[in-house]
Amino acid sequence: MSAEFTMRRISPVVYDRMMRGEPPFPYRYVAESGQVAKRWEITAVILAHGNQADPGPAVAIVGGRRIPGEPDDHGGTRAFSAAEVVTVAQALEAFSEDEFQRRFERLDFTGVLGAESDGRPGHGIDIYLDCLHHLRAFYGAAGRAGNAMMLWLA
Repeated sequence: MSAEFTMRRISPVVYDRMMRGEPPFPYRYVAESGQVAKRWEITAVILAHGNQADPGPAVAIVGGRRIPGEPDDHGGTRAFSAAEVVTVAQALEAFSEDEFQRRFERLDFTGVLGAESDGRPGHGIDIYLDCLHHLRAFYGAAGRAGNAMMLWLA
């Protein structure tokens, strides 16, 4: 079984309530995206340049604050405040597609969800560039609207 990545844009009020662990569940959201889905791990490795200690723009997928009281499956449900969303959106926008492609071509993806047994990604660069474009668009729209975000892998 493989994990799928989902993002939701939420209001700052909902974010504050989540961080305090207040019910009711489920929380209301502004928009949802599962478009990155099963391609999340290779996309994150490319964005992080394989560096888990300082993932850079990969925080768009692997970052955020853990939401109190939520299950801890696959890293738990995490969230970004509205201000953090703007910072992540800027990092994604500043990341060059040329650098993304260079990393795609040079990194070893052995053991990464979605990689082939020889350590190469299971899809061509265009699939992962689409993920980058979608992350930019979703975070950018959230930042412009003043939304917070929640993320999870399930």
